[in-house]
Parts: sequence; structure tokens; C-alpha cells
Amino acid sequence: MAALANTPTNSLRRKTSFMTGGAPNVVECLGYHRGAIDTTTISNKPPPVIMNTVRRVLGELGIQVQEESAYNYRCIRARKQELEPAAEESLMDAPNCPPKGVYGPLTEDPGDEVRMSIELTRLEGLNDTYSLDIRRLKGNLRSYKFLYDTIRDISY
Repeated sequence: MAALANTPTNSLRRKTSFMTGGAPNVVECLGYHRGAIDTTTISNKPPPVIMNTVRRVLGELGIQVQEESAYNYRCIRARKQELEPAAEESLMDAPNCPPKGVYGPLTEDPGDEVRMSIELTRLEGLNDTYSLDIRRLKGNLRSYKFLYDTIRDISY
């Protein structure tokens, strides 16, 4: 039993190639997608291009990104700050002030903190076809749904 605990699982095992000098192949580093598939998050673009686009979109939306690996991000959208009307007017007058985050209408997005994981996975049996998996880790479901739809619409 102890010998099994030290062996890597199939999803974590990285194969090396003689042609790349022993470095793991980019595609082989990705895990396989499990679960339901959202057809709008499937792409045939190269993985680095997909992740660069996702990183750019998250930055534009004001979402904090922590890179767990090259193809797996942990993201946090901060809670919406309640401002007094006078403070809101002063913020609108400052044109160089970057947005603190993206928030939807109150009916769609209460503005709560949302933590999510964004991972690029490959689809089993389909070469060069990838799925962007966006999972909610913590936060209001309506806020997460608003962010999910926004990221999906902008990225693809």
C-alpha cells in the first residue's frame, strides 16, 4: 500500500520526449477534461495562445490571478465596495483611474467576492482540442454565473 502512495497518478504523470531534450510536451502536461462539456469553451488554438488570452481578459476585468501552473489559474474577484454618492462622482471625474473590477446589474450580480479556478484541459480522443474549465470555489452563484458568462463571451 505504501508503494502505491508514492506513484504519480495518470493525470499528474509527465512524459518526456527524446526530440525535446527530455522536457515535457505542452500537451502532455494538460489533464483530461471530466464532466459536462460547455461547447462555447472548446478551442483548437494552441494552449499558450488560449492562456495568454484568458490572462489578458482576467486583467481587463480586474480579477486577481494566482498562477498555480502554466495552465491552471486561481482567481479572485473582490467584493464590490459600497461608495457614497459624492465618492462615486469624484471617481467618475478621474479619467486615469483603472476599474477595480467588473460587476453586473444587481439583479444578476450582487457583487460578492468570488473565487474560481480556471484550467485548460484536453478532450480525450480529440487531438489538439482543448476545453477551458471554469469552476466556482467560493462565492455567490449569481455572481459566479455573471463572471463565467463575461469571461466566456470575451475570450471566445
